[in-house]
Amino acid sequence: MEKQCESGKITKVLEEKIVACMFFEPSTRTRLSFETAALKLGAGVITAEDASKNSSASKGESIEDTTKMVCGYADILVMRHFEAGAAEKAAKVASSPVINAGDGGNQHPTQALIDLYTIKKHMGRLNNLKVAFGFDPKHSRTIRSLALLLTHFTNNEFTFICPPVLNLSEDAMEDLKKRGAKFETADNLEKFARYDVFYANRLQEERFSDRAEFEKYRKDLIITRKLVEGTKTIILDPLPRIDEIETNVDDLPNALYFEQAQNGLYVRMALLKMIADSR
Repeated sequence: MEKQCESGKITKVLEEKIVACMFFEPSTRTRLSFETAALKLGAGVITAEDASKNSSASKGESIEDTTKMVCGYADILVMRHFEAGAAEKAAKVASSPVINAGDGGNQHPTQALIDLYTIKKHMGRLNNLKVAFGFDPKHSRTIRSLALLLTHFTNNEFTFICPPVLNLSEDAMEDLKKRGAKFETADNLEKFARYDVFYANRLQEERFSDRAEFEKYRKDLIITRKLVEGTKTIILDPLPRIDEIETNVDDLPNALYFEQAQNGLYVRMALLKMIADSR
């Protein structure tokens, strides 16, 4: 898909198909890249932005009823929701394929695929990696999703870097242990240069029950230019960036987060094509 976009010769595998993007939670990159992917592949797009307020969900309609209705209009449904497990609920009643574009603090599987693609392009491998995750493992669905995917490859080692109160939940740690993952926790950036990949993510303000706690920790750990210069550690971030990476890091060769966002288009085009081919 990346090569097709670069050449300008894109096979319209979704011509005469409709993709519905139902976003019950804010999004920039995920929504726009999915809509762009659908359009480039020849599909029409129907979309509901801020669907919690601008759809019948605001009147109390269930996710199941909304899904059944939208499947009558669309061939593929892309859904983001604030409730963990919402995508699974939708998939159980859907007559069209459902893609989870993020369900609360639970999972963000398509972002994890984008992250894998970006790592593979630059590292040439998905095994024997030392990967650091910062700075809000407790709330970040992107951190959890990428860590889980990386357990499918061999000899990867994880370090979760954050204030202790923002560490992975016990359930998430147990899940990683069951998968045989090697991981440790840290509350500082002293070993930054030892990592192959540093996966940064902002503190998830919308998932903090206490605003004061968010403000207390939001600037505890920051990736600075001084920290990065001279290292080979590649830096990923699903964005948006808030405080976690200084802007003067952006022009360093380690900074791959805007390329990572661009890769989102290609990976989501590939996913839509896979679904179209399977139908």
